[in-house]
Amino acid sequence: MSAIAGTDGISAAGVDRPSSLSVADGRISDGRLIDLPVDLAEAINPDDYICPPSTPIFDIYSDAFFEFLFGETDLFFLLYVDVWADLIPQYEALVFLESEHKQEYGYDGEFTNAMDRTDKDLRRFSDIPSDDLHVVPMKGSMLYDTDRVVQAYMSPLVPPFFGLSEADAIFVAGLIQAALDASNLLDGGDHPLFSFNAFAFGGSEGLGIPRKIVMGDAILNGYADLGFGDVAPQAILAHEWAHQVEFYYGWYNDPVPSLDPPADAAEETRYSELMADSWAAYFLTHARGAAMNKWRVAEFLEVFYQIGDCAFSDPSHHGTPNQRMKAAEWGFDLADQAHKQGHIMSSQEFHDAFVANYLDFIQPDA
Repeated sequence: MSAIAGTDGISAAGVDRPSSLSVADGRISDGRLIDLPVDLAEAINPDDYICPPSTPIFDIYSDAFFEFLFGETDLFFLLYVDVWADLIPQYEALVFLESEHKQEYGYDGEFTNAMDRTDKDLRRFSDIPSDDLHVVPMKGSMLYDTDRVVQAYMSPLVPPFFGLSEADAIFVAGLIQAALDASNLLDGGDHPLFSFNAFAFGGSEGLGIPRKIVMGDAILNGYADLGFGDVAPQAILAHEWAHQVEFYYGWYNDPVPSLDPPADAAEETRYSELMADSWAAYFLTHARGAAMNKWRVAEFLEVFYQIGDCAFSDPSHHGTPNQRMKAAEWGFDLADQAHKQGHIMSSQEFHDAFVANYLDFIQPDA
């Protein structure tokens, strides 16, 4: 049985596919793989909360996905259905990439400086040990690197084959590269299909994989296309770093406050996501953190939090857009208070204050 597996899901093409990255010996946050179309049929109390039917950032992925599906159907089925090439950049970054060497972020490396600065700021600002915490990119262009693709497909951890022979892995790598060459849409792998995600991994001693934050090129370039290239790298990295704080202190095992106890799996995920939202907002606008303009950060978060949802029974439920913004505004307020004395709260102080205010964030808002 593979150590890495996906939760069963149905893609837009009607193909059985994993709906999330998962590791038997380690924890992943924000590792949900995008399934289309979004089905909110399982939503609970839809009249109690405000949720958009779609979002600008999701539309970027959706439009690119369906353009490829209907425009180059044969190539789509080869890459997406037969060899799951769209997952290779994610799993290769998760299983193999480490940050000892210089990394580039963005299709053309345009977010590298912002990522490097924010990485340094986070290591200084937070109180968790971070020498073994790797921040790495997820790049669709790696599909042209035969050695990296072969290494991934030969791994017993990487779907869908979970360990090809070297000869078979070389053959599949050749198929992928030929498909990229034949495509007029995939831009050599610089396409949302391959890197439209960012996630945090808590590490696995058993698998020999260190703690990681993986940042996808396509998600960064997607927000840049919406006009947020100046703030998205910092905000997304801070959110994933907050999950690393949660991993380190074991807050995923907290008894989760609930309006209707006991909390289910969806509420447990929402709790961790709202905590990450508030911690990121605190760091981003703190004078000794990223020291960014609160109003500009808030403009970005209005779009970022539209990824929120009303699928309260979904185990990956992140909270509604309004709940996520309430949590962030609380983080802004904490940072404002700290301006007066330059104090950085310890993680435990932040956690305790968050828990005390948590039920205020999740009240019905419709």
